[in-house]
Amino acid sequence: MSPHFSTARHSARHSPLRPALAALALLAGMSQTQAQSYQLSAYTRSHAADFLHNDDKTDYQDFDWLDKPQALTLNSLDTQALVVSGGKASAKVLASIGMLKAYAFASYPYGSDALGHLVQYGYGDGTAQATFFDTVLVSSKTLALGTPVSYRMDLSINGTLSSPNFEMGGYLSANGLAEMTLRDRDSGQTSTLRWDAKNQATGVYSLVLNTQVGHTLTINGMLYAGADVGSYAQTGRSAESDFYHSASYQLSPSESSLNTTGLSGHDFLAAAVPEPASYALLALGLGLLSLRRRRGSLTHAS
Repeated sequence: MSPHFSTARHSARHSPLRPALAALALLAGMSQTQAQSYQLSAYTRSHAADFLHNDDKTDYQDFDWLDKPQALTLNSLDTQALVVSGGKASAKVLASIGMLKAYAFASYPYGSDALGHLVQYGYGDGTAQATFFDTVLVSSKTLALGTPVSYRMDLSINGTLSSPNFEMGGYLSANGLAEMTLRDRDSGQTSTLRWDAKNQATGVYSLVLNTQVGHTLTINGMLYAGADVGSYAQTGRSAESDFYHSASYQLSPSESSLNTTGLSGHDFLAAAVPEPASYALLALGLGLLSLRRRRGSLTHAS
């Protein structure tokens, strides 16, 4: 079997998107299978292989905290793989409920003999993924049971994909995916948002779910980073998916008295965003402060 065919087969069978796509399907069922609980899970996998020397390295780490206090603390994973031909990969995760970070990198150098023929065949791939879910009781000290209310969920994400991030034939790719879901367990109503770094800019994305006081919500989040490059890549020798700058998940209730703390103990309440008028007042105040400081310096100098 030719190394070229082996590389292509690897790309088809071990696409870095497959774990993420599987996670998207699992997220939809998490809130149905887990009653009144919370969970944080993640894995990183770094893999590099050189077919010519039969050198194959894999480094894998994971954690899964179901109803464990560790889900509220920052958990880290960091994997690395390197083969003698120079192929390498790395992946890392930093995560707690409500905040996820993921990074993946892969590279593979050119190699040729005295005639200029490619002699190094192989690939590197890194994948990192983190997910969480929590349970939020729709309760209020001032609103009666059954009162219609709503929650807005915000995903704030920042990061980059290397360029190019895709090559025909599957020899190079970089991917970044995120998801958030709010589900009313009592009514069955669900609101989901999926984000793809190749098609959407970073920033803040929102969804809204209508519910009522007395119901129970489940909140889910997922972040995935993947990088893959093979020896036959033509447009680049490395790929990077860097979403280690944080993806945060927050809630804004329609009434300030509504609960935003999950059964995990994490408060998803979004920080208040100043109105445009507030920004103007803040800028005016900073300007006056700067003016006073300059006047004081001039008086002292004279």
